[in-house]
Amino acid sequence: MFRLSAKSPSIGLGVVTAVVVVAIGTGVVAVLEPVAEPVSLGIVFIPGVLLIATVWGLWMGIGTAVLSALAFNFFYLPPLRKLTINAQHDIVALVVFVIVAIASGTLAELARARAAESERRREEADRALREAAALAAERDRMREEAIEAEALRRSDELKTSLLRSVSHDLRTPLTAIIAAGAALDSPSVTDAERHELSDAVVDEGRRLSRLVENLLDVSRLESGKAEPHREPVDLVDLLAAARESIGPHGERVRLALDEDLPALRADPTQLERAFANLLENAVVHGEGHPVLVRSRLVGPRLVVRVVDRGPGIPENLRERIFEPFYRAPGAASGAGSGLGLAIARGFIEANGGEVEVESLPGQGSSFVVSFGVPEASAVPYADISGKRNSGGGAVR
Repeated sequence: MFRLSAKSPSIGLGVVTAVVVVAIGTGVVAVLEPVAEPVSLGIVFIPGVLLIATVWGLWMGIGTAVLSALAFNFFYLPPLRKLTINAQHDIVALVVFVIVAIASGTLAELARARAAESERRREEADRALREAAALAAERDRMREEAIEAEALRRSDELKTSLLRSVSHDLRTPLTAIIAAGAALDSPSVTDAERHELSDAVVDEGRRLSRLVENLLDVSRLESGKAEPHREPVDLVDLLAAARESIGPHGERVRLALDEDLPALRADPTQLERAFANLLENAVVHGEGHPVLVRSRLVGPRLVVRVVDRGPGIPENLRERIFEPFYRAPGAASGAGSGLGLAIARGFIEANGGEVEVESLPGQGSSFVVSFGVPEASAVPYADISGKRNSGGGAVR
């Protein structure tokens, strides 16, 4: 059973393995060349890039990606036996290999960080158990077994989450990018079709970019390096920007915000990302119904509710949905990577807020975000910035 360790194997072994997997990929393309166009077979190298980046880390993965692109270019892309970039899909193939290496390498580093933390905690627990062994030997033995079982469970869950993210969140857009890039040079493609293919490459590339950004955000939150840069924030404008940032999904979001909301001192970038993730989650799970966002001042706290009319969330899952990589059983393929809610809670809590979920199965869910507002700071943002607050309490 595959399980990442806290440390990478030796670099020498990684270099040898990288050369071997590239050679194997080159041989597989040679075998498949009689039955398929060589330009469409670049995906054969991707498993090798994933393997090296996952086991040996980011830089080894990037090196394998570049070596794969060079081998593919040299042996199978015209002009043959020359390292010449002669077509747009050649560049696309190299970019795709590098994106795969970055994404999978980042996932592996996160896995290793968690494995190291688990090992550290297990060592501390074992030391405490040894100190208490003279008084309760049997209790110490049972506790050690429980810790070992928990460490194995977390390791298995992390492995499953990692492999699921790699197989689903990377493979689907990568396949679309390679297919579109390979078709761009076809003489039978019309200008309209070429434009659609180009848009597909850009859209899927942005999807991969969002995944990498989410992985980096989770990594910063896990390591405690997501320190907010606080400044006065107009919540009305911030929620409008978060709605705009989720693209076409934003058309289903309705804002019903009170007038003269107090200013928050928070990091606007972090809070925009947090609310964008909450809005996108509500739209995806809202089964086509509009999502309503309400805000009001309740005593010393500013409260925002993101309400959807989806299937609801069972009580036993209302905390698990905030765990990185967790996806509810039966989640649709478009439900995302399982990182959005974890990032939302991390950024909200980093800025002094809280987020909870209320839900009635079959009737929808409400994500409740609240921030403490000191009495001296409970003045409208308009009084700070000199501009009129446009909330108006109306739906928009």
